[in-house]
Amino acid sequence: MIKKLWINKIWLTILLFTFLIIGCQKESKKEELVVDSLKINFQEGDLPSIHPHDLMIYLRGISIAKHLFEGLTRVDAQGKAVLAGAKSVDISPDGLHYTFVLKDNKWSDGSPVTAFQYEAAWKEALSPQSPCSRAHLLYLLKNGEAAKKGTVPLSDIGVKSLNDKTLSIDLAHPSPYFLELLSQPICMPLFNVKEKQPTQFNGPFQIGEWVRSHSIRLDRNPHFWNLKKISLKQIDIFMVQDTPTAFTFFEKEKIDWIGLPLCPLTTEMIDHLKKSKTLNSHPIDRAFWLFLNTKHPGLASSSIRKALSLAIDRSKITQHILIGGEPLSKPLPENLLSASFQENHLKEDIGEASLYFEQGLQELGFTKETFPPLVITYSQQANRKQFAEYIQQAWATALGIQVQLEPQEWNLLRTNLEKGQYMVSGCFEAAFYKDPMEILERLTTLNPSNFSQWTHPLFGAKIASAIDEKNIQKRNALMGEAEAVLAEHMPFIPICSDRFLFAHTPNLNGYVFDYVGAIDFSYASFTPK
Repeated sequence: MIKKLWINKIWLTILLFTFLIIGCQKESKKEELVVDSLKINFQEGDLPSIHPHDLMIYLRGISIAKHLFEGLTRVDAQGKAVLAGAKSVDISPDGLHYTFVLKDNKWSDGSPVTAFQYEAAWKEALSPQSPCSRAHLLYLLKNGEAAKKGTVPLSDIGVKSLNDKTLSIDLAHPSPYFLELLSQPICMPLFNVKEKQPTQFNGPFQIGEWVRSHSIRLDRNPHFWNLKKISLKQIDIFMVQDTPTAFTFFEKEKIDWIGLPLCPLTTEMIDHLKKSKTLNSHPIDRAFWLFLNTKHPGLASSSIRKALSLAIDRSKITQHILIGGEPLSKPLPENLLSASFQENHLKEDIGEASLYFEQGLQELGFTKETFPPLVITYSQQANRKQFAEYIQQAWATALGIQVQLEPQEWNLLRTNLEKGQYMVSGCFEAAFYKDPMEILERLTTLNPSNFSQWTHPLFGAKIASAIDEKNIQKRNALMGEAEAVLAEHMPFIPICSDRFLFAHTPNLNGYVFDYVGAIDFSYASFTPK
């Protein structure tokens, strides 16, 4: 034990020494009042790719994309989508046609950003051969879904560059949230669509150095159109996956941010920051869902899935494990829920859980003795192990189910969710724009975003009708009816809403959270102490 502690102490000392060296720029001139280098940590580890289409599946990926790329719009400090790469936009009265004129922006090599590079990037995402896992977001474009399915050519998609500076867009149906979607990485241009790893960037920063599984340095892009408003000269991203170690670095001022969405806090850390009155919070429209693979023999019955939901006390989870959010009594967070959905389907009721479980066993032809063990996979993120252990105990106590726990590295877990290679696994999910349709539409087809691999004809019909409905009240009513089908069949178990808890260097300001929860430091700065 003494030897182990001694080795750990040496390891910690080496890491601290490394951060001291990296931070020397910040400390070398004590007379300087304003710091121009930001240091953050990706607790979930390295990014497999910095391609915008690949970055869409990680919060840290979306966050870094905000710095490397400039879309037509960007979310501002008031939470509104404002023009960024675009100089102007003209929208037709029916909301189906958009014409954007681009600003004179440049790539990091000095070459101009063109409308064709937007068009080519979007069509690449919608190519049937593209591995883009969030291509469904571009189904808003006319013929976008048909092109992805290979039933129409890419040339029929509703996006076309009229000249170097003018982009014409036709939508499949009106969307009041299209400008919000345009701020996401899926809608950012590509210098060369054939590059698997981009080498040129049109955002406020560019890749300065990338040491795999260790660090990424972002340097200011000298050709960015709004360079005069960019205060930070450099952003250093580290990849310390041990949360207590990252917290030590924060307390020693070697990193400037601790907490969501970059480096989740444990319960003990939250308590510590509360006592020091340095804990901040930010509301976010996302929910923690416990996904159930409905293709698994033991989870194919909605009765079984409802039994599993009824055996959970959500208040215990939000009070002691996933702190910050509120227990969900409905499928989606309140701000994304259709007003017409009123019924409370989510509660703890052990008696009712037992009845549903018995019913499900009969439907599937199992007995309690032959019901297959369930495996919960969980990531290394803060409090995920405690969550999995609570679910294991709750299901064993209430229903007598054998539950095994399997830790997985976050990137692998996320990939397995998309491939359906799991039994039970939980994570936070959010809409990419402020409309419940963005989440609900994922469940209408079998696609990488439909982790539970569940579809239902009535649910699909309600969503299809809501998409075509122009009357807002009727549209909300249809989505409410669809949400009722979702709650009845329980392809995933809603657990809680979320609120980001975090702390940062006191004089850091100007950072922005977008709708999905990614953080943008592009226009951040350090005020004089």
